[in-house]
Amino acid sequence: PAELPPAYAVIHPKVPGETYPDQTLSGGGVAFKLAQGILREHEKTHERLGRGERHEAFEKWLLDLVAISSVADMVPLTGESRTLTKYGLIVLNKTKRIGLQKLLLEAKLMDEETGAMKRVLDADTIGFHIAPRINAAGRMNHANVAYNLLITENPIEAINLAFELNQNNLERQRLTEEYVAEAREQLERAGKDSPVLFVHSARWPTGVVGLIAGRIKEIYSKPTIAMTQKGHELMGSGRSIDGFNMIAALQEMPGYFNKFGGHPMACGFTLASPEKLENFKSELNKLFAVKTKDLDTTQSLIVDAALALEDVDWDLYGTLDAFKPFGQANPRPRYVAERLKVIRLEPVGKQSRHLRFQLAGPSRKVRKAIGWNLCGGDGGTDWSKALKPGDFIDIVFEVDVNEWNGNRELQLTVADLRPSESV
Repeated sequence: PAELPPAYAVIHPKVPGETYPDQTLSGGGVAFKLAQGILREHEKTHERLGRGERHEAFEKWLLDLVAISSVADMVPLTGESRTLTKYGLIVLNKTKRIGLQKLLLEAKLMDEETGAMKRVLDADTIGFHIAPRINAAGRMNHANVAYNLLITENPIEAINLAFELNQNNLERQRLTEEYVAEAREQLERAGKDSPVLFVHSARWPTGVVGLIAGRIKEIYSKPTIAMTQKGHELMGSGRSIDGFNMIAALQEMPGYFNKFGGHPMACGFTLASPEKLENFKSELNKLFAVKTKDLDTTQSLIVDAALALEDVDWDLYGTLDAFKPFGQANPRPRYVAERLKVIRLEPVGKQSRHLRFQLAGPSRKVRKAIGWNLCGGDGGTDWSKALKPGDFIDIVFEVDVNEWNGNRELQLTVADLRPSESV
């Protein structure tokens, strides 16, 4: 903030004058460093903690929360944040927190009889399974539900809280689908040609507008503001595209807001009055035009290298594995492969949105592949109908592993595809 609170101490690596080398620690990372400092001071006069535990051992078992925080807050997984997340994932895979154990059971990631993980938990597990359930508490109910889950030592309470979080997440998913459909209808009626897209409904919960903005941004590849109304206040959440610093744009028009905050790719705000909405829309669109006049806004994928299907093997996967955890500022490498023959394909998932298929290279080496939302999800091409066995396609993909019931096999995760050109 522009003005720091009158606190005894403000502990954060971005405080003016602070020289701490890692400026991008998550809130959980900062809390861990504070706890670590307190433990270091305590260690000078006490050999062990109150329950007989060594200081270093106690520190280690905090790292599962640091990993969850770093991935959920989408901080750059570089430097110290990457190190803390890497070792935090090791702790998460054998977490002692009864609340997290029960949440992993709800997510079907842990075996109920043996207590063993059904697959190795990684950053993707946090991003797709753990963080959404924890965040659903604040979006749909109250954040205390998640907080109580993380601190409880009562197995019965943990079961009940994990169940509640899972139900909240299911409801969040249902409502998000419903409200995204509403937002798309608004844009189809009112027009989707403006540089920045705006959608609004008084019935959307404040905890969901950010998810709506994110989905609309992905569908249309444009910065998006989603808003809801509570009383006389308009509350909004924005998601941006590469090349347009959304929070910097809002900082150039502070008179429109009672409060606002965020970072280059996302923002949240409360408009000073609903009467200012149209002027706000106009000014933000003008700012976008000025700031991005030299920006190519064509939707694109960054590819690291061309890779033959025959070169996808466990040795390659092992090499890539050393670069984990993947995430913000440390993305999983993406490859392109051309003229792969479709051997078989089928839609999968609850709503048949995803595409599972098998592909063969020139040497007839066959690999299994999965493509998320490639069956017409969000208005895209339904490749389960547009393709047939025998067709040739070019793909952009990541090398991954599919794990189930103790089995592991290499799998291509397809980000995009196109029919191959005739030769």
